[in-house]
Amino acid sequence: MSKHHCIARLPVILLGVLALSACKTSGVVGNNVDKVDDKVMQQFTADVQHNLQLNILSASRGKLVGAARLHVTLNKRSEPVACKVTAAAPKHSAMLPADVVRSDFATLAKVIKAQCWMTVYPQVPEPLFGEDDSVEMVAPVIVMLPAHWKNAHASWDLRQQQRQYFWHQLMRTQPVDSIGTAVIRYQANAQGKVQGCLIDLQPTRLRTDAFRLDSALQARLNSACLGLDLQAMPGFAPDPHGRVEGYALVEYAPWKVGRP
Repeated sequence: MSKHHCIARLPVILLGVLALSACKTSGVVGNNVDKVDDKVMQQFTADVQHNLQLNILSASRGKLVGAARLHVTLNKRSEPVACKVTAAAPKHSAMLPADVVRSDFATLAKVIKAQCWMTVYPQVPEPLFGEDDSVEMVAPVIVMLPAHWKNAHASWDLRQQQRQYFWHQLMRTQPVDSIGTAVIRYQANAQGKVQGCLIDLQPTRLRTDAFRLDSALQARLNSACLGLDLQAMPGFAPDPHGRVEGYALVEYAPWKVGRP
């Protein structure tokens, strides 16, 4: 049996954006959580919350409102092997203002589940694993983005759209056997033709242990980048000299390959 761990004994609403709110498990955790140092547990919880928040926020782009319960199962390598979204408990659903229009639950659940699979998770503390070398984490998710936040973070939203563009155009189908971040620096002309591209592979902060400098991957990405037409990239806008320059950070991991 997998052991269940509540990943979010944290403040309920973080910046009014998204919360993995407080939750309790039904006694299936056992005593092993007590074997994990409090600071280690707090850091693990915060890291899981942070990455899920960023991914769900980026994918929803302020257009979704609702509450759900996310179930994530990780293996010994902290790779997601199962993601499931179920209805939120009434007490968590009630955290949303009564007058807000909630998104269709199926649409909300689809986005949350997709981002569960697209997230890089920190290394799970060893005592949390069950007999089958997996651990299931359960957390309520509340999604609501105030209009003032959207207006103040328009540039961040554009950068996330560009990151998604490069994921689909460059990284999505690339076979990888390590975890890292591709730093993509590009130059293009007014017609969107890429004239220069530099790809650096760097460790991802939460999983430096799983990074491997892959020169073959780097070469494939550089070659593919030079063949891009950036006119379809969100925010494409040549400067007065007819040039477009920028960069994007795209995280990669074996379980993300082929995912939208």
